[in-house]
Amino acid sequence: MTRYRFDHVGFITEDMDYALAAYRALGCKAMERNHRDGAHDLAYLAAGTDVLLEYQAPPLLAESEEYIAKQGWSIERIALVCDDVETAYKELVDAGVESAWAPEPFVVDGIPMAIAAGVWSPEGVMIDIVTHKNVHVPRPTRTNRGDLALHHACYLTPDLAKAEEFWTTHFGLKKSYDFTAPLPDGGTKGFIMLTDPFFDAADHEFSLEIIGGEFDSIDGPVFEKRGACFDHVCFTTDDVVGTWQRAVDHGVEPLSEPAYYEEYDSTIAWLYDADGTHIELMSTLPADIMLDAHRGTCSNHWVDDWQRNPTVIPRQSKTPPIELRR
Repeated sequence: MTRYRFDHVGFITEDMDYALAAYRALGCKAMERNHRDGAHDLAYLAAGTDVLLEYQAPPLLAESEEYIAKQGWSIERIALVCDDVETAYKELVDAGVESAWAPEPFVVDGIPMAIAAGVWSPEGVMIDIVTHKNVHVPRPTRTNRGDLALHHACYLTPDLAKAEEFWTTHFGLKKSYDFTAPLPDGGTKGFIMLTDPFFDAADHEFSLEIIGGEFDSIDGPVFEKRGACFDHVCFTTDDVVGTWQRAVDHGVEPLSEPAYYEEYDSTIAWLYDADGTHIELMSTLPADIMLDAHRGTCSNHWVDDWQRNPTVIPRQSKTPPIELRR
């Protein structure tokens, strides 16, 4: 079976400069931008891990135009890298995974930079599988553990157990954290964290979070509006309050103020990015908490009052604040 490694979280944005400014205000570092009028506009940001945030702005590929019509400007896909995308794509399709597009090269100035294919999850969430060719986007190394670091991307699903089975079966992901409980009428509520086989707390500490069965005041309205979708990215930091406040002071719109969650022993805060996608900030996790699954254990710390339903600050405006336009 093909071995996959998380590579990037793919956003599509209506305004590249504004989108990048919001994440820079948060503390992310711009790694690369390739912009050619009428051809493509592609940029990468990063924070504390080798998994990148990729941004695409118009002109867009056909599948992205179709996505916008359904979901709007937001996180479009999760991308996983592998050694041979043609073989990986065939394995997935032969196993019954629905194709989004067959392997095709991404060419700049006649040089193939990568070969990529797309597939759909059972709920219709887009997954990009990639083999890099003649391209190297710089990726940061982890500095102090308490510094800002991309930790996970999340998607919402109506069937948590089905989603877990899909990702573990077809992509070889492993459950690294379990915060679930049974629903009274069957099924599962809560969230799980999944990591790839290359998980490393030093520089590849990235997970896929899947929430299902029951939703709170943050993700509930998103699921009600969009159904199954990628709904947020999360960063860890030892200074949740300060990071949140500095971003707000620079014009990033607040979603929910910092609050301490006893069940996670973590302070969590929320922001809107330039396109309205949610950004979560949470306290830095112990270095070994996700490694437990790779050692053969995965604890469930469920408590009945897990849904605190934090106070949501409605999004005020789509007009970019002056501070982010500078």
